[in-house]
Amino acid sequence: MSLGTVDLVLPLLESLDYFKEKDFYTYRHILVVFVLTTLLAEEMISAYQARIMEISTAPTHDIGKICVPLHILKKSDPLTRSELMVLTHHSAAGYVLLSYYLRDSRNLSTAVAINHHERRDGSGYPRGVQLRDQLVEIVAVSDVYDALISMRPYRPIAYDNRTALEEITGMAERKEVGWEAVRAIVAHSRRDKPHYNECKVSSEKRGTPPPGNVHGRIAKEDDNQDTEKEENKESG
Repeated sequence: MSLGTVDLVLPLLESLDYFKEKDFYTYRHILVVFVLTTLLAEEMISAYQARIMEISTAPTHDIGKICVPLHILKKSDPLTRSELMVLTHHSAAGYVLLSYYLRDSRNLSTAVAINHHERRDGSGYPRGVQLRDQLVEIVAVSDVYDALISMRPYRPIAYDNRTALEEITGMAERKEVGWEAVRAIVAHSRRDKPHYNECKVSSEKRGTPPPGNVHGRIAKEDDNQDTEKEENKESG
């Protein structure tokens, strides 16, 4: 498979350089999600190359995180509600930045930026709309999967692969994402690499989430102590 030559506008290259130097978690995550999306789209989407070429003009679903202060991106303690609002704003910020850089608000990259945390049942953010685009959904599922299996500032130990797959299977069971994208991720994780249409996904849950995960916990604004659980989905 070849994507051909991809030309990135200078601000996008500079944003990747910024993350590479300042926040390697985000830098690595951007690249891994793009590669995983490409692999899955090759199998799942007809005329995928044209769509991937469109998104490859900006292989950075999380470019909006350049607007998030580093102390929030790297924070290992629970976020306050104010900090969480700043963090979740990255989706809308990415849409605005890409629309400006690419001179095209309807480019697939802008849709990926603003919608990669949306869900089919409307439970996502920033707008709470129903996720309809298959390629954006592939990005969304890849985003969650890589966030789970990777080391993160808010979680010192990564999810093992089985538990991560069970987490995204649960998303499909709750109708937050479609089964096709989940089966494709599962198929690529298996040794025999079955076609995603032939991949059977078990509903059995035997995995154990790693300890020390503060993702989704909300701290008080004044003393930064945990007070409650926020219904905030795992994300990249």
